[in-house]
Amino acid sequence: MSHIKSLQLCHGKIIPDYISAYALRVNHLLEGNSGNICSVGGLILHDTKENNVSEYRSLATTAYSIIKRQRYLEIAISKGSLLRRKYIRDVKSLISESEVVIFEGPWQYPLFQQFLDNKFVVYDAHNIEALLRIGNKYHDYAMQIENSLVVRADLILSVSENDLKYFKEKLNSKNAVLATHILGDKAYQWKDEKSNHIIFIGSIYKPNIEAVEFIISIAKTLPDFQFDIVGNVNTHGFSHAPNNVIFHGLVDENKKNQLFENSFLAINPIFSGGGRNVKMVDYIMHGLPILSTEIGIRGLTNYDTINAIMVEKTENFRDAILKLADSRELLKSMAENVCKLRDELLKAEGGNNVYNIIKTEYEKWKLKTVK
Repeated sequence: MSHIKSLQLCHGKIIPDYISAYALRVNHLLEGNSGNICSVGGLILHDTKENNVSEYRSLATTAYSIIKRQRYLEIAISKGSLLRRKYIRDVKSLISESEVVIFEGPWQYPLFQQFLDNKFVVYDAHNIEALLRIGNKYHDYAMQIENSLVVRADLILSVSENDLKYFKEKLNSKNAVLATHILGDKAYQWKDEKSNHIIFIGSIYKPNIEAVEFIISIAKTLPDFQFDIVGNVNTHGFSHAPNNVIFHGLVDENKKNQLFENSFLAINPIFSGGGRNVKMVDYIMHGLPILSTEIGIRGLTNYDTINAIMVEKTENFRDAILKLADSRELLKSMAENVCKLRDELLKAEGGNNVYNIIKTEYEKWKLKTVK
């Protein structure tokens, strides 16, 4: 079978260096078999092209979304009125050259649905967008867009078992498959030392902003600990953060690994969201003991996490941190169990090859359409 010509459509900054789970997923989805990738809006300040990845600025869209709030960036992109004609024109041209069009989220589907005749359409569902927007004024609009793409898509990629169940049972999608994301395996890095560093990874995303606000609240009562916040969630602005909360912003892989090695604990105080937190996979791959909320371990519930991840209600987080900091033997045991969990994940999911899944389904679809 020949190499398929694919196009991935996404939004926001995706050219490395990045620390966004969304960007990681987009860049590594096809594992070296990528066709073209186009992204627009968000923290893209000028048009940039590196190899097969193109980022297009849309300052009007980004500025208007900041004014409107309510997670309006994706909504603004879906309406398209503030996007530059160059972006629309370039994407239309790339669609015409592509065999497979992959939507990284549903937002650009309304813009290009009329140009998808005879194209194999993939919805790479990072979340269930309708569920993420419960209580948001654009919930119904987002649900309409997502459901339209679900109906049209020839293949849906789901990042967690829970999301897959939703697509199959709630939306009656028969062409949804599980396609989790596994990061590269790391060496066992947790060290039994008196570190006081605690790490959290997050991109500029509402659940991560809420998590950082919570971290700030407990950090004020734990001055003997340093909380290292990695990722562009820092662009939200947290001027009220105490001195023991350090925002590192976007970092390269070496710097991130160093921060992991210096930490005795990774935390995930997430209160909302869908899919699987890629940050949790990153924590696991680095062999770090983890303290999380119940919702933070979604997408991992099929695995034995009990002795590797401590799950607590947020009101118990502060006491849990103190307990773990004073129990290095417990931490060592958790770290060893995290490594066992890592082995389970790699055995169960490490062989997943999304490119092969897409290519196989595309070839089946192609045979049907030719007939």
